[in-house]
Amino acid sequence: MLFIFGTKTIGKTIKTGSFYCPQCDDNRPYQLQNHRRYFSLFFIPVLPLEKQADTLSCDFCRTAYVPQSILSPSEYIPTYLNGDIENQRLASFGKRIGSYLIDLILLVLLNFPLAILAGKMSAYLPSNYILVFTPVWLLYFFLMEWLLQGTLGKKIVGIKIESENKKRSISVFQYFIRSVIKMIPIINIILFFNDKRKGCHDFAAHTVVVES
Repeated sequence: MLFIFGTKTIGKTIKTGSFYCPQCDDNRPYQLQNHRRYFSLFFIPVLPLEKQADTLSCDFCRTAYVPQSILSPSEYIPTYLNGDIENQRLASFGKRIGSYLIDLILLVLLNFPLAILAGKMSAYLPSNYILVFTPVWLLYFFLMEWLLQGTLGKKIVGIKIESENKKRSISVFQYFIRSVIKMIPIINIILFFNDKRKGCHDFAAHTVVVES
C-alpha cells in the first residue's frame, strides 16, 4: 500500500477589522490568523504539530504583515513565541534515533533470558511469546523514564525528557502515555516534520527531549 504523508500549515482567523495598508495606501479590512502545522496523511491533516507565527493580511491585496507592526499591544497579544533559544537545547535527530537504537539493542539482549525462561514455563504462559515480551518492553520504557527521566539509551547519548510546560512536572500518567505510544515506532516518523523534533508520544504527553 502506498502511503503519502507530509505536513500542512492551516490558518484560523481569530480577529477581523480595518487598518491602513501600506501596500494599498488606503484603509482596508484585515484578517488576523493563527497558524499551526499538521502532520498530513493522504493530504488530510490528522495530527497537530507546533504553532507557527501569526499573520495579519489585507483582504484586498493579500499582503501579510507581522501583527505587532500593525496592532497595538492592547489589540493583539502574540500566541506564538519565538523558540530559537529553546531550540538550541533540543536533542538532535541523531541523538534521538541513536538513543532509541541503543534501547532496542538492550531489549533484544534482554529477550534471550526471557525466551529461555518462557520456554521453561511454556505450560503457564501464552503460546504467542509477543504477549510475554510486550509488557516487559513497555515496563522498560515506562520505569526508566519515570524514575530516571530517560532510558539508558538517552543517558548514554546525553539527552533527557522535560515537560513542555516549564511550570509543571511530568506526571506518572504522562510517562505511561509516552511508553504506550512509543511501542508503535512507525508513527513517530512525524519527528522529522516539526521544529521541536517531537514524536507522537511527545505530543500526547506534552513533553520535549532536550540536551542533558
